[in-house]
Amino acid sequence: LTGKNSSPANSEILIIKSRSVLGDTVNKLRMHTSAKPVYFPIIGRAIASYGDAIDPATEMVSKDSNSLFSRYTWNQSRISITRMDIPEKLYGQEFILRALGGGEYVLYGPQGKQLLRGRVGQAAKSADIQLFVIDLAVTSPPAEFSLVRSAWLPVVESLQQTLQVSEVGDDTGVVRLSLEGENKTRITEIVNAVAENYLRQNVEARSKQAEKSLEFLEEQLPEVKADVQAADSKLAQYREKNQAIDLDAESQALLNQLVSVEDKRSGLRLKLAELKQTYTGKHPAIETVQDQFQSLQAEREKLESKVGGLPQSQKEVLSLMRDVEVNNQLYTALLNRAQELRLVKAGTIGNVRIIDKAVEPIRPINSKKGLVLMLALVLGAMLGCGFVFLQAALRRGINDPKEIEDQLGLPVYAVIPFSNWLYKHSSKAQKNEERAPVLARDHSGEIAVEALRSLRTSLYFAQMESGSNVILITGPAPGVGKSFVSANLAYLLADIGKRVVVVDADMRKGRLHEFTESKEREPGLSQVLTGQASLKNALRDMPGDGGIKILTSGQIPPNPSELLMRESFSELIAQLKQDFDLVIIDAPPVLAVTDAAVIAATLPSIVTFLVVRAGAHPLAELQETVQRMSRNNRKIAGVVFNAYKQTHAKYAGGYSYYQYEYKAQIDKA
Repeated sequence: LTGKNSSPANSEILIIKSRSVLGDTVNKLRMHTSAKPVYFPIIGRAIASYGDAIDPATEMVSKDSNSLFSRYTWNQSRISITRMDIPEKLYGQEFILRALGGGEYVLYGPQGKQLLRGRVGQAAKSADIQLFVIDLAVTSPPAEFSLVRSAWLPVVESLQQTLQVSEVGDDTGVVRLSLEGENKTRITEIVNAVAENYLRQNVEARSKQAEKSLEFLEEQLPEVKADVQAADSKLAQYREKNQAIDLDAESQALLNQLVSVEDKRSGLRLKLAELKQTYTGKHPAIETVQDQFQSLQAEREKLESKVGGLPQSQKEVLSLMRDVEVNNQLYTALLNRAQELRLVKAGTIGNVRIIDKAVEPIRPINSKKGLVLMLALVLGAMLGCGFVFLQAALRRGINDPKEIEDQLGLPVYAVIPFSNWLYKHSSKAQKNEERAPVLARDHSGEIAVEALRSLRTSLYFAQMESGSNVILITGPAPGVGKSFVSANLAYLLADIGKRVVVVDADMRKGRLHEFTESKEREPGLSQVLTGQASLKNALRDMPGDGGIKILTSGQIPPNPSELLMRESFSELIAQLKQDFDLVIIDAPPVLAVTDAAVIAATLPSIVTFLVVRAGAHPLAELQETVQRMSRNNRKIAGVVFNAYKQTHAKYAGGYSYYQYEYKAQIDKA
């Protein structure tokens, strides 16, 4: 596309990164065997880099091998392995070599079993494992080293990916090799080894090619020499039989042209024969030579036509002299070419050379950590904000209680603010496996408690209209705070002298038992409905007030909905209505299961409240919830808007709360 020819360095780059060159480097430097000290996690390497240097003249003294940190290397250490032969099935697995001091070591397998014991400088062998450690030095043994023998091919492919080979400039033919790593000595050694292997293979390839071409020429030389002798003999015999005939200027010019063309054709024949020993007939180089040969053939035919117009005697002399000249030139060219190939075969110089060897850098390359950190922070912030905005765009929950009243036609009985105190202490209680806190009892000054008191007042009027003392509290989805509202509302009702019982009708994931002292789910509602437990034994007190009873969900049954449809459930609620002033039923979510709709259809008179979490429900979700509850001619009395935050105020038109505090003054006599 650019009109430029491909650089000759492109093919050399591919050769440098070939398995042939890099594979020799891997074998030469034993890169398939990894041996490194076992450092303490995270900080061990940094501590060892500032540790004491190794003094070869100092006798190593073993420390306590029973110490917890004895296996880690805390100072500078080194190890060099020239041979590690293990079964292929153990390739890639970690072996542990423990240096005991005094040049002794023990090798442990991947399963922790001792495999062999050896000394530095001596081959160690056990079963099908062989190890030769040529150098091992630690400051204070015992210290452990991690040994891994990898397969040859993955190591070569890894080096192909990390080694950077590129041409310097445009069409310069100069190639640069670069490699990045943590050990500057090691990567310098690898780069130089790659360059030396490439240079050596280049020399060997040229020498081998010259040897092959030389063999062909040595086969051709006797035949060409015989042709030269035969041509000289024919010319001499002709001159003996006939008088000497001199060629005129025109014939001499034709002879020179014919000799030149025949010499070129002979050279092309020789070149074509050499190429066919390496390439097939479809190779571009062979096709190019064949095209050149056809061109010379056409030129030769033109000259032959001119020779045909000469006298017969001159034609015969011209033909004989042409054969002699052509064969002599061809024989001389073959001799010269053979001598050149002998020099190339015996030589140690290729057509490439190393300009500059790799040297250890004085300082690490500039990794621009500050710029990378800044970009990471900026991109992280952008991605985080983008995720939040995308989530908000995909799920636009209702944040304004007024929107519920306008769109659903349901009154909002209370807006309960989010309580940071409750969130903190609930998380702490769950972590420590303690009883769940009740906000109205444990932190009555919270503003959310005032909203619950407002709900208690609204409930009084709703109860008067319906004439029922059974309250059903449900929600559209899990996690809206039904149990929170049920427990706190029960406490506030008991606070004004009401006898209250809270029934956990969520026999799948009920959590009212977390508010009891024992925190035990059983016995509960499921056992009472199946006759496995009596109501008296199943009812438990809520700590803090004796006027509140809790009937937990009980053992999780396989058919919760079928249990709620039994007559025993209606009879149970009827009995609770007689024994208590108020019965609060904590039901499962409406959209998740049908239990709430079953309860509403089973009980003849009930007051249903829908708990909605601020910003968590799209309008369509709430509409579907109301529709499902309305199918059984059981209307929802109202909505409790829970977990409202001040951040929702910008969506809710500035809806806010004001905190009032009451303090009593006591005069001391």
